[in-house]
Amino acid sequence: MNPPSDADCLRSPDLVHEPDPRVVNIVNINSQTGAVRPIVLADQHAAIAQFNVNLAVPETIRVHFETAKNLYLYAWFVYRFYPIAEQQALASLEFALRECLGEFVRCYKAKHRKSQEPGLGALLKHAIQHQVIRNEAFTCRARWALERARERCRYKQLQKMMKAKLEIMTVDESNVQASEEDLNHDWLDAFLKILPGIRNDYAHGSPTLYHTVLWVFEVVMEIINQLYPENPSPNASFPCAENSQSLSGHEL
Repeated sequence: MNPPSDADCLRSPDLVHEPDPRVVNIVNINSQTGAVRPIVLADQHAAIAQFNVNLAVPETIRVHFETAKNLYLYAWFVYRFYPIAEQQALASLEFALRECLGEFVRCYKAKHRKSQEPGLGALLKHAIQHQVIRNEAFTCRARWALERARERCRYKQLQKMMKAKLEIMTVDESNVQASEEDLNHDWLDAFLKILPGIRNDYAHGSPTLYHTVLWVFEVVMEIINQLYPENPSPNASFPCAENSQSLSGHEL
């Protein structure tokens, strides 16, 4: 059995401030000029600093989310902090849902045979069913739709490339536009299917490092900001659903 690489072992004091060897080869490409340069710590900070939850979010949840952001920042020094940062971000989402949906949590525990609290999946499902969070309220929805269209374009070009047995192909995405289907995509249904699985994989121990870290931060921020809007509706309520799910299993 091979021992872990030096990069995955405890740092010696003299190397604490050195970047992880796996980040030094990552480059930044200027989309306008095509200029290429190595990324620096300031790039790492800028990537995560853009995600901020509303001031209406309770301080304990905001601190929890800021901790996730710091973990991402420090992944510059320890690459294996990326999955921990993503796990912390998803835990922040679960924390926010649990605090916001207090009545539902109490009802769930009262009906569960082991007085178990609902997990991320059950909390998300309830918030979606009762329109506490809504697709149309996502501020990034148009950009997500455009990226979905671009991914479809890339896939089609890749298929053409493989069929023609080409090794290189130039892809022009400048004219790609989101379709009505893209614009009306049910993001909440996708999040319900994806996020609890990522959270559970990390929580139970996993060697996996997903490529979704910054995407998860954005989604978590968007949902938390819907839960705690700057200007909440005076009629907002979070009912305890009698039959929203079976409480006999373990819906995480």
